[in-house]
Amino acid sequence: MKLGDFMIIGAVLLIVGLIYGIKWLDTRNEEYIVGQLAAQITVNGKPYKTVNLAKEEQVIEIHTKYGHNTLKVFDYGIQMVFADCPNKISMQMGFKSRPHQQIICIPNRVLVEVINPSGSHDEDELDAVI
Repeated sequence: MKLGDFMIIGAVLLIVGLIYGIKWLDTRNEEYIVGQLAAQITVNGKPYKTVNLAKEEQVIEIHTKYGHNTLKVFDYGIQMVFADCPNKISMQMGFKSRPHQQIICIPNRVLVEVINPSGSHDEDELDAVI
């Protein structure tokens, strides 16, 4: 590899780092009220269920043709406690309790995302004016 190759690789890594850094800073400072968050569960890209993240414990069983997953809602957050997929990576993703955090089980096609239903950012809002 020549010097130009290293420069191109470095530039690409810098751009990707900047994009993810800006996105991280943007979502990190979002204001929310504990107890008003929800978890949106989708299976194979289709909405499955939306649950409020409450203090009380709640168990959600997801049985589909792709597999079986069990989610546990407690202490204003959500966690994957069982997955019948081979590597069980989704179980290692931990407890999620902040907006935009996700739990993903690719073999079972399950996506869980913490959302802020009362948040100020809405997809239908105007982003910019030219």
